[in-house]
Amino acid sequence: MGHSFSNNVIESSFKGFPIDSYGKTLAAFLATKPNLFTSNFQFPIMVLNQRALKNNIDQMASYCKSVGAQLAPHVKTTMSPQIAQMQTEAGAFALTIANFWQASIFLGSGFKRLIIANEVLDPSAIAEISRLNKSKEAEIIFYVDSLAGLEIVKQHTPDQGEQNLFIEIGTDEGRGGVRDLADAEKIAKAIVQDRRLKLRGVTGFEGAVPKAARDKKGEKRLKSFCQKIVAAANLTYPFKSNDVFIISAGGSAYFEIVATELNKFAKEKILLLRSGGYVTHDSKYYEEIYPFRDSDQNFKPAIEVWAQIISTPEPNFGVLNLGKRDIGNDLHNPIPFARYDHGVTPFSGLIEKLNDQHGYLKSKQDFAISQLIGLGISHPCTTFDKWRLIPLVNDNYDVVDCLYTFF
Repeated sequence: MGHSFSNNVIESSFKGFPIDSYGKTLAAFLATKPNLFTSNFQFPIMVLNQRALKNNIDQMASYCKSVGAQLAPHVKTTMSPQIAQMQTEAGAFALTIANFWQASIFLGSGFKRLIIANEVLDPSAIAEISRLNKSKEAEIIFYVDSLAGLEIVKQHTPDQGEQNLFIEIGTDEGRGGVRDLADAEKIAKAIVQDRRLKLRGVTGFEGAVPKAARDKKGEKRLKSFCQKIVAAANLTYPFKSNDVFIISAGGSAYFEIVATELNKFAKEKILLLRSGGYVTHDSKYYEEIYPFRDSDQNFKPAIEVWAQIISTPEPNFGVLNLGKRDIGNDLHNPIPFARYDHGVTPFSGLIEKLNDQHGYLKSKQDFAISQLIGLGISHPCTTFDKWRLIPLVNDNYDVVDCLYTFF
């Protein structure tokens, strides 16, 4: 499993890389022992901190073991086979992705057990998944949440095909998923009546519960939803395949509630968590609500985006050469935490606004033209998709590897 990228050539299309690295293989570039601040990297650039990344992977693996759960990390966050390999080496049971195109990326890198956390209704994808399952080239599970959707799956599954299915459970005013548990039972009965189909379990996504929050009312809603998944498991268990029944939910914000509630399903099972954002964590959204926030067993923000001050036209105001093309702001604007000026030192300020290519920095601390500002992010998913090759750095900002993404 896993694919070596060491002979891949660094191209000018990789944002932020040094001009003198173009045309070199990744191995040759790393052999020069590059450093983020002294090796002519162009800014802005996103980096990942190696120690924080490893910490997060290890902490989640340890947590899952402590509650008797397996982990199928949602790799749509990073779309990086190299990071997925690290998660697999730490014991991940499977990988979770959002659609068959994403699945094809990880199949191409040698990963064999995949969960598509979505309904799949594209005829060609249904047929190809069926072929891969039947040939044992891969084991792919995907969602159904209606009899109408199941009919489309059946229509495009060849006579000799094989499908592994989760019934998705939803909540009113939420996202996808069965609302009425009687419908879940009907879908389960229809699955067991077709020799090509296997019911592998039930699933849901607690992050889509309306008004989910870290308060008493929010946590009560989350527990109630997880209890609905357990009720669905009890209803559909008699129709399961010969495989061990899987009960699953997954996000990086409330997974301890998921583990506690889904463990109340008393029959033989695999409890499967599907958290994704934990792997790099962040500096605000997850940081404020994730389960370990008040313990020593904490996640650490691994994503840093470094940008340069290119204008200081007013007191306490600087323009950064970074914008929405470089960093996500779907939940909050980026958070300044450090600056580089012959060394990295703490820095505080506020990013008031982002244009496509500019960031508006306000700070009472001193800063100057051409200085570099380090930024944390809120919600990792919408920053990764802006970078095709990401330096992995140690605490001295020496580049120890470069990680490819596929978006």
